[in-house]
Amino acid sequence: MAENAVIEANRSTPGFLTCAVRPVAPFGPGDQMMSGMLKITGAKTYFQIGTNDNLFDTTYVANVAHAHLLAAEALLKTLVLGGTVPLDTERVDGEAFFISNGTPAYFWDFTRRVWQERGLPGDDAYNVNKVFVLGTTVATIIATILELVMGLFGLKPNFTRIAVKSSAMTRYFSIEKARMRLKYEPLFGVEQGIRRSVKPALANLEKQKANAKKK
Repeated sequence: MAENAVIEANRSTPGFLTCAVRPVAPFGPGDQMMSGMLKITGAKTYFQIGTNDNLFDTTYVANVAHAHLLAAEALLKTLVLGGTVPLDTERVDGEAFFISNGTPAYFWDFTRRVWQERGLPGDDAYNVNKVFVLGTTVATIIATILELVMGLFGLKPNFTRIAVKSSAMTRYFSIEKARMRLKYEPLFGVEQGIRRSVKPALANLEKQKANAKKK
């Protein structure tokens, strides 16, 4: 709905140009996905939802910011053309652009790389042969029960139906349109993004725990 509103506002008044940027699974020090992964420790890291054959796109947060700046620059270039509308193959205003790192990976491979960077005992010694694969149907049933039971006490489990769906879905997109029209290329690779995110994310989690204890 928000994207539709942005696109519909394009050229609604003279000199007012808009476009939509669609970052795919952004990750960084403070995001929920990274925090959720880092909360999983010990024996829990040997459980896997699904068969890990689902490719999943991610986008390091600095690349998301970079894409927004490129989009703004492209809109300003269009603005100086006055009322002239660029060719369809070059147009930015009124358009939507997927943004990612352009290197989809299997979901659990990405997750385990995050754990490896964390470096807790056992994270580096991970053995894929020890993985216990939980089917998505069974996982959904377990998550539903946990949500219902914990919901009675005003609590929300980390293991939810949304978490199950997100970790088992195939979700990647082409960024060729952004490359062609915005001249977008990721400034940081996934590996760099993980290295730049994990330690600050762990520090954020520790700070949250300390604040919770004070309350």
